Amino acid sequence: MRAPAPSFSSPLPPQSYRALRARYNALLVTLYERSNLTLREIATLAGYTDRAVQMLVRVLGCRPRNAKTCRPGTDVGPRRAGPRPPPLNARAVRHTALAFAGVARKLAASAQARAFSEAQRATARAGRRTARTQARVIAGAARSLRHLAAAAEDTAAMRQALTGGRLRTPKPKAAKRRSRDEARLAQQRVLRSGAARMYEAHEAARREAVAPVAPPDSDADRRINAIAESHYAERR
Repeated sequence: MRAPAPSFSSPLPPQSYRALRARYNALLVTLYERSNLTLREIATLAGYTDRAVQMLVRVLGCRPRNAKTCRPGTDVGPRRAGPRPPPLNARAVRHTALAFAGVARKLAASAQARAFSEAQRATARAGRRTARTQARVIAGAARSLRHLAAAAEDTAAMRQALTGGRLRTPKPKAAKRRSRDEARLAQQRVLRSGAARMYEAHEAARREAVAPVAPPDSDADRRINAIAESHYAERR
């Protein structure tokens, strides 16, 4: 089974990391060339895939376990010549595997700690950059508001100078158009008031006509007055 995920800690110094990496490579070469562990078991101890371990041992110059099955032209590394190192016994294989797993865990913990610290530094840089950007935006907005206020003051002063120091009175708002019902009611009120004035004028004329007058001086005047009274009586 794979090694457990290490907890975050401080990354190793460069010199310690190089020494630990050299020990990791030496133990990997030993397990690959001198143990009977399969490539999958070694990859499980390392915490990588089979393909990654196979590419790493090829980069380290390990001799293939079965060189006869390699494809023609395959570079098996500088260790092809010379005698094959003797295999390890079961106890040595166990000790080497435990040591290799411990070194792999330390390397993984250091890499994760380094990635975590870099992520923290990147987050801090992003926060500082965001704060600087916000400060610039707020300062720019304040400058724009100041310029706008100054332009408004200049416009007001120029308008006052053009008007001779007198402020123009605002024009009265246009009256709203009345609706049809309101217009009809107003027209009816005007007609009623006109009819009332006409009736009052007729009444005034009638009162003047029937008002007592001085006694007539002759019979002709009496007859004219009698005819007028009878005529107005019939009309009533």
